[in-house]
Amino acid sequence: MLETVLQNQCGLDPARPVLAGVSGGPDSLCLLGILQEAGYRVIVAHFNHQLRPEADLEASSVSERAHQLGLPFATASADVRTYAETQGLSIEEAARLLRYRFLFEAARKHGAQAVAVGHTADDQVETVLMHFVRGAGLAGLKGMEYRNLLPIFDSEIPLVRPLLSLWRSDTESYCRAHNLKVHFDASNLDSTYFRNKLRLALIPELEKYNPQIKEALLRTAQALQGDYSALQEVMEIAWKEVVRETGQGWVTFDGAGLAGLSNGLRRNILRRAAGLLRPEDRDFGFEALERAALFAEKPSGKQVDLTNGLYLFTEAGKTTLAVYQADLPVAQWPQVKQLFVIRDRLLVASGKRLELGNGWILTIDELPLTSDSWRLNADNWSVWLDADRLPADELVIRPRRLGDVFSPLGMGGQIIAVKDLYINLKIPRRARLHWPLVCAGDQVTWVVGYRIAHPFRITEATKRMLHLEIKRLPSA
Repeated sequence: MLETVLQNQCGLDPARPVLAGVSGGPDSLCLLGILQEAGYRVIVAHFNHQLRPEADLEASSVSERAHQLGLPFATASADVRTYAETQGLSIEEAARLLRYRFLFEAARKHGAQAVAVGHTADDQVETVLMHFVRGAGLAGLKGMEYRNLLPIFDSEIPLVRPLLSLWRSDTESYCRAHNLKVHFDASNLDSTYFRNKLRLALIPELEKYNPQIKEALLRTAQALQGDYSALQEVMEIAWKEVVRETGQGWVTFDGAGLAGLSNGLRRNILRRAAGLLRPEDRDFGFEALERAALFAEKPSGKQVDLTNGLYLFTEAGKTTLAVYQADLPVAQWPQVKQLFVIRDRLLVASGKRLELGNGWILTIDELPLTSDSWRLNADNWSVWLDADRLPADELVIRPRRLGDVFSPLGMGGQIIAVKDLYINLKIPRRARLHWPLVCAGDQVTWVVGYRIAHPFRITEATKRMLHLEIKRLPSA
């Protein structure tokens, strides 16, 4: 049966080595024995947490066991307590982080196909109950899986748990039957640790109501894993439909597409995105995800803060989840960080095309008054100006300067600060600094993508028209 679990559920190849995390307790010694009996080439790995006086003795015992079996042995140690204090982590989280970091580094070094650990059905029950008590969704209540990736440690080498179908009593019986020298971790009796408190106090209390409570919780986890797999298939389809772009520290969604999902699916999509951005964090909390999901459905402001240094905001029909420090992209908008001077308006670089950067270009043409194109135009990225009202020698394209004002078309000559116009037009704040303005001398003639200036409009007196268009070329 366990050979089937090793190959089917854990996905292990008998021809390739496996690194086994061995603490010296009954679970990990049983794991080591089962892997060897199944014919796997095993690398024994032990991490010394330096938390107990007997820790060095346990490390020596595991080393001796590996030597007896003729197996490669990898070891490391760290002061977990000090690390937890300096990093602001609990002892349990610090121990897990340092232990797994070592195990995966050793697996990579030794060319192992996977890292195997000795989690049992008892551990599964405790994990599910712990998530339930703290509050969790399907991802938490399904418990641990036989095989999964932990990208924070390694994006290719999986973590496998071959013993999830065995109870702790089974591993202890195995060790007795094979006369193995077992070390029992005294800290497992310390009820100050949350998991220990569940095992020592809550589970015995629940057994008074249902003597088979552990078996019931294990079956629940197994059933929920199937439901979770089905959800993942649906979520994968939705993910491909609504994600528009991803980058270092941000994920951008189609706003309408994300809003159109069911609340539960939207919440799970956001959880997945949060996991990509913060792979070191395992719990983002239901309340934060629900807040994000509701905001994505009906934005009630510019942004909403989540947790773990993440925030969600909407702009230009898109919804973005980002870390606060992320350098968010601006290539979707025209941006100019320098002054472009167009002298002899029809003799610009590349004929009649000026490269603005990030694939954005400006084209300029002079057209006869007989053209009616300007009357039919509804594209704010393409405008017509009265050529005779513009200076004959040059136009300037530049970002906004302090004190710039503008007289928008249709406002009867009224003057407005360009800064205020940006706010009124809801140009995203991070795009305003380098948003391009086309100017005649110091006078703003076109806020690109929006309005032309009233004095340069086409009138009955116009004799020559100047056509300007800004567009982004398709990426190669």
